[in-house]
Amino acid sequence: MTLESSSAQSGSSNFWVGTLCYVNSAFVWGLNIPLTAALFASFDPFWLAPLRLSIASILLALAVLISLGKVALRSPIPIGRVLLMSLCVSCFFSLYNLGLLHTNTITAAAIMAGSPVYGAVTTRLMTGAKLEKGFWGAALLTIIGAGIAIYGRSEQSTQWLALQGGEMLIVLSIAAWTAYSILSQRWFPAKVPQLQRTFLTSLGSIPCLLLFWSIAYGSGIVGSPNFHPSAEALRNLFITAAFSTAVGAVTWNIGVARLGINAGVMWQNMVPVFAVLISLLAFQVQPKPEQVLGGCVVLCGVLYMQWHKLRQSRQLSQPLPPLDQSPFRP
Repeated sequence: MTLESSSAQSGSSNFWVGTLCYVNSAFVWGLNIPLTAALFASFDPFWLAPLRLSIASILLALAVLISLGKVALRSPIPIGRVLLMSLCVSCFFSLYNLGLLHTNTITAAAIMAGSPVYGAVTTRLMTGAKLEKGFWGAALLTIIGAGIAIYGRSEQSTQWLALQGGEMLIVLSIAAWTAYSILSQRWFPAKVPQLQRTFLTSLGSIPCLLLFWSIAYGSGIVGSPNFHPSAEALRNLFITAAFSTAVGAVTWNIGVARLGINAGVMWQNMVPVFAVLISLLAFQVQPKPEQVLGGCVVLCGVLYMQWHKLRQSRQLSQPLPPLDQSPFRP
């Protein structure tokens, strides 16, 4: 096998593996939305986060132990860096939940529609890298599609756009998750599997989340935790912890490693689209036509970005012409 053909296969493999991983993350995070809405009836948002991360960390530890061995349970980098990444994860959960407490769902959806922009700004500030070709066109399509879907949802709701103080917290939560995604690829050596990275940062986030819950409990934001949930609540908790928190984070990190963070923030806008589809199939929730149309526009934006990345990977994998066939031959 020549170097050029090996490079072509590697580029194509990275594209398809990264795309499938992003699709999986968007799907399981979409599944998380209706299940979390049901879980809020049994757990407050601050108590739910450490519960979910604790279950996810146990499952990730078992996966690391089985597939990578006991040595992979230890961090290959300074613990301070792991804790800083874990703090970003904790801030995402805490800021996001607190933001939802202080805004209505329509405004929150509108704010989250701008996630490609927040992610791009965070990436620019942290890395200084230029945005990939096609990013702004894809971002515009995803934002327009999200706006159409939000409009359709607002017609069947008494809520409408209204600033209540939590909007900036949602923006900061998206920035915190983007920062974590970048740091996990920058600080860990390339040979460290994404599974191990996800386990270490998930485990490290638990003490931070418990501290945040203690502050919320002490300040009266939340009440005493529920230690006797129903069997249905426990089932939903395990599903979200196993698939949305554990598997979703692992495949997300693989996607970032293969395709970059800019493609990932586009796929984030597919999360509410999958949430609507799952709600339709599993919970018999009928979507509005505007929601279906908006989802299609968002998907077009994501595919537009993926098309640019596929073209780029193919161009990079094309071999150079032989010297004797060069048009610049004298």
